[in-house]
Amino acid sequence: MVYVLFETSGGFALFKVAKEGKLKDVDNLYKSFVTGDDAEKVVKLKAFYKFSDTKEAMKSVEKLL
Repeated sequence: MVYVLFETSGGFALFKVAKEGKLKDVDNLYKSFVTGDDAEKVVKLKAFYKFSDTKEAMKSVEKLL
């Protein structure tokens, strides 16, 4: 079971990878995300944490650096 954590300007998104084999071909990975329907075949959104404000978003970035 593989999960992907993605940070956006609005918050953190946690996705479960449905088709792990798609991640092995990194040169063509973008082809699996051309449309929303394509992306849903590869990953499923499991959780989203929304930042309450800009200050909280900046604090999360500072922790990553």
